[in-house]
Amino acid sequence: MTQPTDIILANLGAPSEPGEVRPFLKNLFCDPDIFHFPFGKPGQAFFSSLISMLRAPKSRRFYHAIGGGSPLHKNTIKQAEKLKNVLHSQGDFRIRIAQRYWNPFIADVAEDIRRDGSEKIILLPLYPHYSTTTTLSIVNEWKRVAADLPEPQIIERFYTEPLYIDACVEQIRNTLTEFSVKPHILFSAHAIPVQRVVEGDPYEKEIIDNMELIMDQFGRDYSYSLCYQSKVGHIKWLEPKVETEIDRLVAEGTGHILIFPISFVSEHLETLYELDIQKRDYALNHGIREYRRASTVQDSDLFIQALSKIILEKTL
Repeated sequence: MTQPTDIILANLGAPSEPGEVRPFLKNLFCDPDIFHFPFGKPGQAFFSSLISMLRAPKSRRFYHAIGGGSPLHKNTIKQAEKLKNVLHSQGDFRIRIAQRYWNPFIADVAEDIRRDGSEKIILLPLYPHYSTTTTLSIVNEWKRVAADLPEPQIIERFYTEPLYIDACVEQIRNTLTEFSVKPHILFSAHAIPVQRVVEGDPYEKEIIDNMELIMDQFGRDYSYSLCYQSKVGHIKWLEPKVETEIDRLVAEGTGHILIFPISFVSEHLETLYELDIQKRDYALNHGIREYRRASTVQDSDLFIQALSKIILEKTL
């Protein structure tokens, strides 16, 4: 009997409660695709444990400010459920959720598939843009824990999919209606180390391309720009920082900003705390009169339609 096609929605993962913060951080900092510590695996284990121990108290305070934990996993479950409903009439599919740094881990999902059996697997990292720090990390982890399973078809990026562009535009349009005057649209993306871009990581280019595709839908009727957030450590990451771009806009006379988190498809710490609390406070205390954030696409109908279309194209 033919097996269903397994669709794996893979995301970063995040702690859902305070007690999960430190082990989540340890898993994150132990990822060799992002952080390179000396002395091989022992060094990776030692430094990830040390850093997570030092950072956990501060991170817990951040999570406490947004309710104690991240809604990322719950949001991914909603995305999976809606995708399952959309694909139900299109074929035989099993939708599975995997997370890189927290439960359910990629290894857990691989074990489930090993138990159930599978003939075809589609691995879909929920990152619109390709980066060695995100998509490649998920792919490499899959290779480490699932080498005996059928080789998956991998969806490495989806930011050019028209339905996904429409989903982003929808979120921005919804927020535009809340403004008293026409705002400047500020796109915020998660930063990555500049050295990755120098070495060929296409992330920065894809973010810029995505921004231009979105603004094409607005007929260039709004001023817009790009900034980066969530830097970790002391090496140089992509810039300008959100604060730097806000300062520039204020100096040019801008008083109204709509910020859109272009590299995220779900709400989590980077949107709910960084953008909604930290950056909002900075903006309003440094000359911005009106600051509003557009939501991520989450489980919007357009986004789920985009994922469905991309998956069905892979099954042809």
